[in-house]
Amino acid sequence: MKKVFLDGNNPQALSLKIIAVLPSRNQEIIKKRFGIEDDKPKTLEAVGQTYKITRERVRQIIESALKTIKKQPISEIIGEFANLSKSLLKESGGLEEEREFLKKVDKALNANRKSGEKGNLSAIKFLLILSPDFVLEEESESNHSFWHLREISKETIIKNIKALEKYFKNKKRACLLDEILAWAKKNISAGINEEELEAYFRISKKIGTNPFGEYGLFTLAEIDPVGTREKAYLLMKHLKEPMHFSEITERLNEINKLPVRSHLTSHSWQKKVCIQTVHNELIRDPRFVLIGRGIYALRESGYKPGKIVDIIQDVLKEAGKPLEQEDIIKEVKKRRIAKDNTIILNLHNKQYFKKLPDKRYTLVKPYKILEV
Repeated sequence: MKKVFLDGNNPQALSLKIIAVLPSRNQEIIKKRFGIEDDKPKTLEAVGQTYKITRERVRQIIESALKTIKKQPISEIIGEFANLSKSLLKESGGLEEEREFLKKVDKALNANRKSGEKGNLSAIKFLLILSPDFVLEEESESNHSFWHLREISKETIIKNIKALEKYFKNKKRACLLDEILAWAKKNISAGINEEELEAYFRISKKIGTNPFGEYGLFTLAEIDPVGTREKAYLLMKHLKEPMHFSEITERLNEINKLPVRSHLTSHSWQKKVCIQTVHNELIRDPRFVLIGRGIYALRESGYKPGKIVDIIQDVLKEAGKPLEQEDIIKEVKKRRIAKDNTIILNLHNKQYFKKLPDKRYTLVKPYKILEV
């Protein structure tokens, strides 16, 4: 029995070995219902139509077949498979979203699989259902379906998920994993790790992540942005640097190419954006400031709209005293992208600025600064 598993690392072969004790028609019904051969599980209705029997009769046959199967020495047949799967589940605290766990087991069984080859998640699921170590909880209104070890109660898992959802609700912002983990160690379990924490997130239908490694509720724009302008704003907020609208478009479409993390990433991040839409949204939104030819920055970062002469005026007003040319250039560049010569040319506008004998510059009336 063990040789079947070791030679092929093949859950399908194990599954076929297990159901061999059944009559041939019942074997076919089990194979179709659980997708053992083609990895495409069929509904009770579809199986019934194949054999011209009711869906209820299909359910009865499957129930009886599983009872017969479980009378075999299951632990001897799938013992090594079950041990491997159990160790994988323990890595995430003994719980995991259904499909994510199946993919983890498949990956472990097929570490040397050739590129392009596919495993059989349905056969893996069938074996897990037969094992007494694992429990599969059905999808609900607030949670995705998930696996857990039998010794961990469903009630405890749901309680912890609710606690995390409440944590995010109170925070009212997206949080980095380190911050959440520190809270969870104090309020959920001192032994909780990142893998377990992310398993809770994957199970919950309310918690998501963004491409910047932050987590929060899907009700947050930081997690589930509505429209191009919100995505552009979040991108620039995290990169903390001015960008040309074409580069913003390119970066957003690079995010678009990233693989979706199971249940956690909003599909709004996966939508492709076009350059004209990005440009139009930046123009309309007062959070963005045009600081150069096609180059935008965030107003909250200190950048201001207006002509260079307006920016120089603001610099001198805020300083409250005359400034040297080098200081003015330095301050203007914090707020706008401009060449030194452009700033100097505007600074020589005698309608607005006056050069003092000590070569410092001040404002002319009506914003005259004391010549100290």
